[in-house]
Amino acid sequence: MRTITVKYQGECKKCGAILEIGQQAEYEKTTGIFCVGHFPTDTEEIRAYRQERADRKADKYEEWAAKRRQKADAVFEHNKPMTSDWAFITQPGYIPARARIIAQEDRQYESLQVAKRMEQKAESLRHVRVKGDAEKHWQTKRGMLKAVLKPGMKVIGLGSEPCEVLKVNTKTAKIKGNFGDYNQDLALLRLDTTAMTEEEIKTIHDAMKAAVYPKEPQQKPQVKP
Repeated sequence: MRTITVKYQGECKKCGAILEIGQQAEYEKTTGIFCVGHFPTDTEEIRAYRQERADRKADKYEEWAAKRRQKADAVFEHNKPMTSDWAFITQPGYIPARARIIAQEDRQYESLQVAKRMEQKAESLRHVRVKGDAEKHWQTKRGMLKAVLKPGMKVIGLGSEPCEVLKVNTKTAKIKGNFGDYNQDLALLRLDTTAMTEEEIKTIHDAMKAAVYPKEPQQKPQVKP
């Protein structure tokens, strides 16, 4: 966020007040423009403003992708009588009409690839990330493993060989590697399940999920007197 001098009349994203030319305002490209002191500080509020902007961009990408797919389908349908004629498409020699159809459909296949990338871009825009999301992701992975990890268990770290856990710390685990003992971030470790049964693996996975995503307690139904 930075403080700017308004060059074009606008309005505060939060309160809707008119921002006159020459007035001071707080601005961030992905969040919007606000009156001084109105810029959001809550993470979820910032996410909401950014998501609103990102959704508009995603809608445009999806619209452009749909137009490309619609045009490609129309071209393929128009050329279908010719492209389904084996005598026409297998006749030896150079046929100008066939060459035009091939070039035309090649362009549409390229257009469909562009449409696919647009749809992928739109999908990524639907999930805005804000400061703290990355650390929350890593902390979730640490919490899941820490719930089941105990000294003596086998884990796989940066290498491919299983290593023995010597001690479990808050964010790291001390493991015995091929070249000595060292500490490794829990988020970068995974359990070695090669010697476990399917039932043991299922029990561990359930415990890992329960540690991070606890089930809400069920409310007892109220009995009317």
